[in-house]
Amino acid sequence: MESNENEDLCLWAHSENEKGDMHGLVEHLRAVAALAAEFAGVFGAASLAWWLGMVHDLGKAAEGWQERLLALCGTRGSVGIDHKAAGARFAVERLGLWRFAMAVQGHHGGLESPVLLHGFLTSPDRDRSAEEQSIGRLSALVPELRDPTPPQWPAWARSDPLAGEMLLRMVFSALVDADYLDTQAHFRPGEASATMSVGMRELLSRYEDARGKQLANRPASAMDGFRSQVYDDCLRAAELPPGFFRLAAPTGVGKTIAAGGFALHHAVRHGMRRVVVAVPFLSVTDQNAKVYRDWLDADGSSRVVLEHHTAVNVESGPGGRWQRLAAENWDAEFIVTTTVQLFESLHSRTPSRMRKLHRLARSVIVLDEVQAIPVHVLEPVLLALRQLVEHFGVTVLLASATQPEFWHLPVVDGIEPVPVVSEPERLYDTLKRVRYRWWTTPKPTLAEVAAEAAVRSRALVVVNTTDHARAVLTGWQASTSSADVRHLSTRMCSRHRLDTLDEIRALLAGPGDVLVVSTQLVEAGVDLDFPVVYRAIAPAESMLQAAGRCNREGCLGHAGGLVVLFDPVEIGCPPSYAVPLHETRKAFGPSAGKAELDDLNAFATYSAAVYSSLNPTERGQAVVDARREWDCPRVTDLFRMIDDQSVPVLVDYRPTGDQQARDRADRVVAAIRRGRTPRPHELRHLQPFLASMPRTRALRDDRAVPLIGDLHVWNGRYDPHHGIDLDPKEH
Repeated sequence: MESNENEDLCLWAHSENEKGDMHGLVEHLRAVAALAAEFAGVFGAASLAWWLGMVHDLGKAAEGWQERLLALCGTRGSVGIDHKAAGARFAVERLGLWRFAMAVQGHHGGLESPVLLHGFLTSPDRDRSAEEQSIGRLSALVPELRDPTPPQWPAWARSDPLAGEMLLRMVFSALVDADYLDTQAHFRPGEASATMSVGMRELLSRYEDARGKQLANRPASAMDGFRSQVYDDCLRAAELPPGFFRLAAPTGVGKTIAAGGFALHHAVRHGMRRVVVAVPFLSVTDQNAKVYRDWLDADGSSRVVLEHHTAVNVESGPGGRWQRLAAENWDAEFIVTTTVQLFESLHSRTPSRMRKLHRLARSVIVLDEVQAIPVHVLEPVLLALRQLVEHFGVTVLLASATQPEFWHLPVVDGIEPVPVVSEPERLYDTLKRVRYRWWTTPKPTLAEVAAEAAVRSRALVVVNTTDHARAVLTGWQASTSSADVRHLSTRMCSRHRLDTLDEIRALLAGPGDVLVVSTQLVEAGVDLDFPVVYRAIAPAESMLQAAGRCNREGCLGHAGGLVVLFDPVEIGCPPSYAVPLHETRKAFGPSAGKAELDDLNAFATYSAAVYSSLNPTERGQAVVDARREWDCPRVTDLFRMIDDQSVPVLVDYRPTGDQQARDRADRVVAAIRRGRTPRPHELRHLQPFLASMPRTRALRDDRAVPLIGDLHVWNGRYDPHHGIDLDPKEH
């Protein structure tokens, strides 16, 4: 009798969609299991992911849950009855998946820890009878549940707790992405993807065609031969087996293009699925994404290159069932993101941040300007990269003119990255294009630096804080100089920065005087060329990167460009500068016995000293220890790429000649204010108009109005020169 009743059961996973159709529970479980297995099969965990998918919503079969769902049909209300415990208990007791059951427990709220999982399952509040009822009802409809065979997973994850914890993260990603996609297919049937697949071979063909056209159409430069040499070296290295590679080459030799060429050729050669380019600064993300999009989005649809860096967290805002899922899953073949987005996702615990991680398997990850990875998170970052390479078929390319020397650290013991460029020392010596002057005794004020720079016909001043940049700009604006002045900082939204960079390049191509002040965002990879650059004292790699904006094209003859390194009276720099700045002052400077800044051997010694100063008991090691214990909340709490976290702030910037882009963003904001949670492609419409503010400052400034999650709208003044105006007089 029980069997016949169960066969007649109609069990539902989700309420009716716009067509009035309910979503069958068995249908949903099988679909999620199959899709999760497909995702995890790439790294040898198909069976494990299939079972997690099959049991993740097992608790929904309980009579009380089903009755509550039906009662709420048409209301969009939440059932409010736990449905995770039954599946988590099944995974622990019948499949032997004690720690991997965390994926089932956390598929809505996020990964916890083994201790919290045990507490969850043994809580006296658990309704064991409802759990058994769920298992019994579904077992009658799903034969695999009656006598389950425990799944297998890779041996490397069984013998190493840290490797096992990374596997948990990857199968959790596969599970929550599969769950989202199948749920989306029910509620939004036929919705087209925002991206499209054309195949890596086609992307490579487009890339090489675009490069050929660029070489044919641009004016000749003294740097062209060196750029071709570096590109050819990258193509030769791309034929080698997957692993760690380092692209060390001076600024101005086209590392962005060369790295993209390496990644695409390597992906095609070894059957890899996608390319992920991660850069440290939003300004570089904007610039690189535009380069790759121009070359790879042949029809101009912007559906091949995915640019993902908003860091807009919609989980904490008001909204319905889609809220926690409104984030990218990186279902694209070429992705440009930030190192913050990449590594904080790898150390996150929430579904929205982690659903993209399984896409990293069998990919080429290009870490552009790798020297910018903060020292305090270096150990967990290197560990994660090592695990991706060794267990998930990933190749990592470390690209920088100032390569960090951290290969002696225990976490990367035994790894010897493959050098991409042949004879880098000769290349660096040949391409010395600047001379240095130290301005440290007595220390100048920012006003004095601004005044001296204003005497030049063209100069770039790079400072360490947004307040310092504003001070220099204000000094220039108050002077009688006839020069065109421009400002760059993260107080400006990304579209404003891109437009300003275009203006600067146009001014530099003309005959007039040009003065630019910027924070360090201009250092890494931004294609500007000045005869004189002023750089506030900073870590050696930052000063060298700034020098790369001086005489970039090598057109100033034997004397070269001038880089003035000044130690301002005004104090201020990012907290991450503390250790490297201390080592910089010891190794470089005008005093006798100290090295020249562009001495490659001295820089290698300095870099090794910076990383040797790491204390293994500090936060980086604490993150690794928490990972070893599978304590995901603690990992997330400890891992912060940026200590003073920023929040994204939507500003009222209106680009000339592109009102459509602003209108799209305004429509998204209006929809959010009506209570609708934005979809991933809609969030991308906001990206060009997002600036950043320190979280603590945004929370106490009532001109930064919360919109959804951690996304704010700036209702204060937005200056056409320097962006968000935090002057209290404007309050």
